[in-house]
Amino acid sequence: MTIRLILAGCGNMGYAMLSGWLKSGRLEPSAVFVVEPNADLRKRAEALGCSAAAEASAIPADAVPDLVVIAVKPQVIRDVTAAYKRFGNGRTTFVSIAAGTPAAT
Repeated sequence: MTIRLILAGCGNMGYAMLSGWLKSGRLEPSAVFVVEPNADLRKRAEALGCSAAAEASAIPADAVPDLVVIAVKPQVIRDVTAAYKRFGNGRTTFVSIAAGTPAAT
């Protein structure tokens, strides 16, 4: 499995983006890995055909995604982003939709 996109958080905003990307046909569900601690929200992503897990530690060790999208509430972004530092290798682009949170966070 080649993971092109890691989506951290699949609440309302994350799910809306994911659904749109998949409906566009430019992204296959098999290329997406969703990290969502809430079991019900995780099941929504799995129902779309994406791989999903409760924790970032479940992302395959050989994954080198093109994009990591952080779609979590601003108050938890510091806790969440630490788990994705291993992708800060210059080959992966990071995007956050956490309003009012500086990129340096």
